[in-house]
Amino acid sequence: MSLGADGPPDRVPLEPLRIRSRVRDDCLVVEAEGELTILTADRLREHVLADMRGIGGPPRVVLDVGEVDFCDSSGLNALIVIWKSAHRAGGEFVLARPERRFRTIIERSGLDRHLIAHPTREKAIAALTAQ
Repeated sequence: MSLGADGPPDRVPLEPLRIRSRVRDDCLVVEAEGELTILTADRLREHVLADMRGIGGPPRVVLDVGEVDFCDSSGLNALIVIWKSAHRAGGEFVLARPERRFRTIIERSGLDRHLIAHPTREKAIAALTAQ
């Protein structure tokens, strides 16, 4: 956000992170859009964990991060907590549509061994429903 010549911001974001969930083919599909940072990571984590508790049986979770513009270490930590929670409950957690920058962060942190990413939401759902 930048200040214009008169001082007011040029553009004020409505929300730094928008989250939507739905169930599709027995998978919880969560769409995240915006920034996954120290300011928003707790909200994403709590949203997904609450939705997982509402699922009967082991949770199969797809987090669509195709519209996530930025992810910091707090965001990565939230993903790890979600992944661990899904596995403890006998389920699975995967990512869908990570952009190159997002994939690079996951790979450089070594988390790509645990946070499996799929190029599309449909492929992520298919991978979970085939198990």
